[in-house]
This record gives sequence, C-alpha cells and structure tokens, in this order.
Amino acid sequence: MEITPARTDKRRLFRRLTTCVVVCAFLAFVNWQTSPHYWWVLWVIAGWGLNIALSLAWYLFDCDDECNYRNR
Repeated sequence: MEITPARTDKRRLFRRLTTCVVVCAFLAFVNWQTSPHYWWVLWVIAGWGLNIALSLAWYLFDCDDECNYRNR
C-alpha cells in the first residue's frame, strides 16, 4: 500500500482530532475536580475546535494544492 500525500493528510487530521478529544476530556475531568463552578475548559474546547474545523476545511476543500502558502 502506497502512502500518498492525501493519505498522510487524512492521518494527520485524525491524529489531531484524537489528540484534541483526549486532552479536552482530561482537562474537563481536571476542571470538574478543581473548580466545578466555572467551566474554563469550554474556552480550550472552543479554541481547539476552531483549529480542527479550519483544518478540516483545508483538507476537504484541498486548499494546499491551489494556494500553497507553506512554500512562500
């Protein structure tokens, strides 16, 4: 099985999503144990969720092929 750039991007996206879910779940547990009256973990989830959403948009719309910003 050949590893293509699209396959690598898909792996990278799922790895980032998995990392986000695991870390946010851990932080939610810490937040629940330390200060359940204020859910500061929602700020982390919102910020990281925005990052994942933008990464998903770049992956789905294949923006790296049309406008390669990384090599500028």
